[in-house]
Amino acid sequence: MIFVDQSEYLNKVLAYFNIVTNLTCTLLPLGYVFKPNNKQYNPSLYQKYQQLVRSLIYLIISSYLDIGFSIVKLAQQMANSLNKYSQAGLHLYKYLLNTCKYQIVYDRLSNESVMACSDSD
Repeated sequence: MIFVDQSEYLNKVLAYFNIVTNLTCTLLPLGYVFKPNNKQYNPSLYQKYQQLVRSLIYLIISSYLDIGFSIVKLAQQMANSLNKYSQAGLHLYKYLLNTCKYQIVYDRLSNESVMACSDSD
């Protein structure tokens, strides 16, 4: 059997962003809409937001494919970061806290095959 999980990395990231409680079942807050930022640029918020999104992108590469759409929406706001976008990212981490013990398991004895699909949108 082969097990694929990123729980060790995810736990480090969750500790860095101080996510320890308030589990959620949704990737983003219900009804959440990203709007352009017309406010003054904040360098410290910008850097923290970049760290948050980069950490999420690393997670999607091998095991957390279900968060792809949310990460794309968060990444589209990289140059436009607002505190509410950071809150949306932290909400996604609370979802990941709820699923951090999940693994992908490949078992050669299983008759099931691996199938992947992609949508260009």
